[in-house]
Amino acid sequence: MNFGPFFFAAPLALAALAALPILFLILRATPPAPRREFFPPLRLLLGLRTEEESRKRAPLWLVLLRALAAALMIIGFARPSLAPREVAGAASGPLLLVIDDGWTAAPGWAQARAAAEDILAESERSKEQVFVLTTAPARTPREAGEALNGADARGMVSRLEPRPWRPDRADALKRLPQKPERFSRIVWISDGIEDPGARDFAAALQRRGPVTARIPPRLPRAVFSAAATAEGVEAEIRRTPGGLGQGAIAAETLEGRSLGAGEFRFNPGADSVIARVTLPPEIAARAARVRIVGETSAGATRLLSAGSGRPLVGIVAPSSEPQPLLSDPFYIERAISPFAAVRRGEIRPLVDAGMQAIVLPDTSRLAPPERNALDEWIKKGGLLVRFAGPRMANAVDDLTPVKLRPGSRALGGAMGWEKPQGIAPFTTESPFSGLTPPADVTVSRQVLADPSAEREGRIWARLADGAPIVTAAARDKGLVVLFHISAGPAWSDLPLSGLYVDMLRRTLQFAGRAQGAISDQPSSGPWLPARLMDGYGALAPPGSDAKSVPADIFPDAKAGPDTPPGFYERPGSPGSTIDAASVKDTFAALTLPNGITRMQLDGESNRFLSGWFLGLASLLIALDLILALALAGRLPRLPTRAQATYGAVLLALVLLGAPQPAYAQAGAAEYETRLAYIRTGDGSRDRITAQGLEGLSQILRERTSVEPGPVVGVDPARDDLSPYPILYWAAPDSPARVSDAALANLDRYMRLGGLIFLDTRDSGRTVSPGQGPAARLLAGLDTPPLEQISNDHVLTKTFYLLKNGFAGRSAATRIWGETAASAAARDGVASLMIGDGDWASTWSQDFEEPSFDGPASQYEMAMRFGVNLVMMALTGNYKADQVHVPALLERLGRSGARP
Repeated sequence: MNFGPFFFAAPLALAALAALPILFLILRATPPAPRREFFPPLRLLLGLRTEEESRKRAPLWLVLLRALAAALMIIGFARPSLAPREVAGAASGPLLLVIDDGWTAAPGWAQARAAAEDILAESERSKEQVFVLTTAPARTPREAGEALNGADARGMVSRLEPRPWRPDRADALKRLPQKPERFSRIVWISDGIEDPGARDFAAALQRRGPVTARIPPRLPRAVFSAAATAEGVEAEIRRTPGGLGQGAIAAETLEGRSLGAGEFRFNPGADSVIARVTLPPEIAARAARVRIVGETSAGATRLLSAGSGRPLVGIVAPSSEPQPLLSDPFYIERAISPFAAVRRGEIRPLVDAGMQAIVLPDTSRLAPPERNALDEWIKKGGLLVRFAGPRMANAVDDLTPVKLRPGSRALGGAMGWEKPQGIAPFTTESPFSGLTPPADVTVSRQVLADPSAEREGRIWARLADGAPIVTAAARDKGLVVLFHISAGPAWSDLPLSGLYVDMLRRTLQFAGRAQGAISDQPSSGPWLPARLMDGYGALAPPGSDAKSVPADIFPDAKAGPDTPPGFYERPGSPGSTIDAASVKDTFAALTLPNGITRMQLDGESNRFLSGWFLGLASLLIALDLILALALAGRLPRLPTRAQATYGAVLLALVLLGAPQPAYAQAGAAEYETRLAYIRTGDGSRDRITAQGLEGLSQILRERTSVEPGPVVGVDPARDDLSPYPILYWAAPDSPARVSDAALANLDRYMRLGGLIFLDTRDSGRTVSPGQGPAARLLAGLDTPPLEQISNDHVLTKTFYLLKNGFAGRSAATRIWGETAASAAARDGVASLMIGDGDWASTWSQDFEEPSFDGPASQYEMAMRFGVNLVMMALTGNYKADQVHVPALLERLGRSGARP
């Protein structure tokens, strides 16, 4: 039921207003409690009856106050709300809801979805049929002619996310429902951007019913071109007329690490500007994307062909390593990643993926299937780069350019006569010609080539004493190159020098030649997606349904369902990209024909008023209680002089006790460790989270040397987050993107070394951290690449040894953490972790509102996980640094001691 703009969801509750006159009489007939006084001489008068003098009626003003409180409570229980004009005045009949869900809507997607849900909430109350039409193409578009009720339509809209390509209104016109022939109203939640089919689409909507277009208050901007230059990176930024006139761009690596930023400003009346980021050439060459700071959309992110001339290189490495910073693949990847597209994996998957070059660190004899597959791949034109080490020295195979002598040669040391050798100058026949070996680069151990077999291969580099250090030999169309030292610094100083990078760069120049090591002709074949972009501009590995793009259509491909924007690669060719914003696209504000009502997207929405009415009624009831006590004489009497002071103190307490936003004060947390959580606005969820962290704090005090102070809730948009080592973020029931101020503060917090632990609370329903609640909450945040952590992660051993997962509200949980390569800049310490175990609900079971009823063993394991999580946030990865453990155990064993 509605009265003008006011809507009542439970109008039958208003019938209680008819009882107010009866309530008035009852309240008026109830006298206040009599006052009793005892005086000893009156005992002589017992038995005498006197007429009592007391009020038989409450004061009229007190009765009116109570009646007003009752009326406010009745109205609050009727669930009033202030409804939008177009909904409140809508006639009954089918509703058509049109939503532009391309990347142009991504910056205002939270407001667009909120507006759609408000409209559908009103449709649900009026029980009208709803038809939903999205304008961005899809590989399998949803049938728009299906009639939905308001609840089903709200569920569908809540799952919508912007697509990484532009809307196509001409295609949407073909999918416009033909039945019913006319709608009672049509609401078009638009992105505000023109396209070739917009006018015909708007005209068709007008013929089917009255149209209201909801336009976002701020139209998007986009990066239409970008390139690396000798001075850095420059990009062309476009805006719609009247859009924001200034901003900044950031140049980033493929992993999202910022290389630099630069500001831009549009001239008056101009719709495009050239923005520049000044960088040294060697740094600019690493730039893989340019984005507008604070603009979360696929169009605001431009991918650079950072793979121009970059070979596709596979590094043979296990999926997880106990010491990633000390491993040989780590040094190889850091050396070649600036000029090569790198992938890790096993031999057979890398061969099947069409790698142009494969780097094989120290290994013993290969299994026959892997060895045969690798040999066939080399003969077809592949480049194999091998490194020596202890395993190769103990088990030499024949997949080398020259025959090797068993064992290794040690140079220097306490028991050796020879000193470590430097690298001799490169000859003119060597691919390394022109490079100068540094004098301080020496080799302390190597595998030796058999002197009789040196003529079988080609020697690219030698030590100062003439021993080969790099050899190569052709195998049919392919090439095998062997570095006679380890890929890490165990055998030489070379991996710690710039010469190492230059030597690998020149070695990999032999990759990517389809006709063999001496051919310059690129290969052909379809383009394979390497990383694809979502509507918010975030990159992620392609899904299982991603398709290759034929080579003949790739040069002119525009972003769409079959050609999503992202990085693409193919063997024998430099990497290339498909971008969301095409230079051929128009980028002008939407023009609407006469007769269409134009409204702001966030101009009006449902405002629920129940809380206000019930809150005001509660205040009046509290005031009535104080007044009743005063009239009954139950309040303490004070001297006359103190009455004014008492009143002032009481007023101050009331004002201080009024509900106000409580923001965390960093000053109180500067001198003690405190666990903090991000307030979501959901009172029940925040209360459970606070109770859970209090329970975890108590366990930390009892079992560890950590003595955390009181738990604090923080507002990431306003509070200083730096005092807190960890931020626990429990996803609310309806997650939404946080504000730009909060995103900037959280990004700064992660860069300073803080750890954000995001709990999606969905117990395995999220397939990856790039989907579900985490994707909505983190949209726009500079998130690092994530991987699912395994049982050898440092989190499993910071305090307790956790061998059977990370129990939470459910026993089967999953946690994703920042990859080791991404966290290398912080000594391997992760800045972001995402889990789905609803741990706060488990930790809070000892408090007033227990929410976990599982077995005690599961509760204990959840507590142990919480202790490990806090310890990791406080101590970093020191437990992962166990390089000396084998030597210590060996020494303890020789001395007869027990570890």
